[in-house]
Amino acid sequence: MEQKKPNVVLILADDLGYGDVSSFNPDSKIRTENIDALADAGMRFTDSHATSALCTPSRYGLLTGRYNWRSRLKSFVCPGDSEPVVEEDRRTMAQMLQEQGYQTAAVGKWHLGLGWQLKGGYDFEKFGLDAEEFHVPGTRMGRDGIFDPSVGLIDLEGLDIDYSKPITHGPLQMGFDYFYGTPASLDQPPFVYIENDRVLEEPAEITGVPGLDRLGASQQTAWQVGVKAPHFVHEEVPADMQNKVLELIDQFSDSDRPFFLYYPVHLVHGPILPLPEFQGLSGIGGYGDWVLQLDAYVGQIIDKLREKGIFEDTIFIFTSDNGASGVADFSHLLKMGHNPSYHFRGKKSDIWEGGHREPTIISYPRVIRSGSSSNHMVSLSDLYRTLAELTGAELEDHEAEDSVSNLPIWKGRDEPVRNDIVHSSGNGGLSIRRGHWKLNLVTDGGSMDDIGPDVSFKPSELFDLSRDVEELHNVIDQHPDIIDSLMNDLEEYVKKGRSTPGERQQNERNHPTGDWPQLEWMDGYEDYIAQFKE
Repeated sequence: MEQKKPNVVLILADDLGYGDVSSFNPDSKIRTENIDALADAGMRFTDSHATSALCTPSRYGLLTGRYNWRSRLKSFVCPGDSEPVVEEDRRTMAQMLQEQGYQTAAVGKWHLGLGWQLKGGYDFEKFGLDAEEFHVPGTRMGRDGIFDPSVGLIDLEGLDIDYSKPITHGPLQMGFDYFYGTPASLDQPPFVYIENDRVLEEPAEITGVPGLDRLGASQQTAWQVGVKAPHFVHEEVPADMQNKVLELIDQFSDSDRPFFLYYPVHLVHGPILPLPEFQGLSGIGGYGDWVLQLDAYVGQIIDKLREKGIFEDTIFIFTSDNGASGVADFSHLLKMGHNPSYHFRGKKSDIWEGGHREPTIISYPRVIRSGSSSNHMVSLSDLYRTLAELTGAELEDHEAEDSVSNLPIWKGRDEPVRNDIVHSSGNGGLSIRRGHWKLNLVTDGGSMDDIGPDVSFKPSELFDLSRDVEELHNVIDQHPDIIDSLMNDLEEYVKKGRSTPGERQQNERNHPTGDWPQLEWMDGYEDYIAQFKE
């Protein structure tokens, strides 16, 4: 009798910093006992990276095994009412596992855009709004295949959607048998629940604040102005998602088929709204309490898997989509002795390590030795090919183009699986790392607020991470040969449309102009983008 394939539970925390997990940060003021227990049962990856320092692009990289900057989204994140970022003909990890016989479900924050059916225009009247008071750009990000923030954003999102009609392209079309969640972050409208391809309750009111501060802590408990369903309560959303996850594990565990449960948690992104039972628990403020609520949820899932007798047969992956956000209030936390980025420079959106190095833990008792750790460089895009190899799936040449199997590391081999890795910042700037050398081709960290025609994308920083993991000593003037070598490799990866062996693939066009300013450092840049200008 063929042995049943392992279940897969993948928790993707939102804006959780490397230093927020106590098994990764010995100086952490937040004791994440349950996440630490998962580490004791499995392997810690201390050099694990999201493909981007922002959430939409890093989710794209995770689920497609492809660097996010190859998509139409070259910078920033998509609006909550955006059309899908993932291309309709692109296979996902969920589809790959589905074809391997898996039951698949996604619960939580989607934030990859959805195939909304739209009205003929913006329905200001329904919400009692004066159209004259709102900026409505002729073209806008998230519509008509445009994912460039420079074209403009509408002041109030979600006004042109027909919520009575099904979503035509979303999780169900991307390989999930079931979906329960919200379109985007907890601070991002439209504030509605979606089950499968339907909005459960249509929005009927406006809530939130305009011009929400997402870079600092001035509005920690607020959310962006937008449309909201009458019974949508922000504080209750994480608990609702958690209850659904536990319910699904009960349901799936009674089946003979393995399951893949993708759980992109809303925690610990702003607004910071811990439930009463967690308030004050950390002793360092609301953000610490928010992290402890996430930690408790991880413990509940571990307990549920053990209760069902399937923990040993489950690959349990815990990681985060990017570094901690400024909403966490770094200034306050540092005064309390806690650094969400540990000893790494930067935070969410930055090209520096604090922007994309993630506290990744994987438990799978049948393969991974308990209490182990790996310091080899890996990417969250690698999960695609790793799970494919482990489950016996054969991949097409045009999928998972930037994914490398980490299975040798899981099995205990103490050797690198990657020669290099490419990172991207909030404004779409790139860096390439090979071994201990890291070259940043963007200035000032590349934060998402640094977007515009005057931004420079060029080699600006070279760090030797073996001596300077804090990225404080720029040695770009001392190693021209290393810089040239790294730039040549990155240029090859761009032009080949992949960083793994295989046939040349096509990167997506940046609509509406075809320009790709983040590649202006490349020799022959104009010749390269000519294909996108036609």
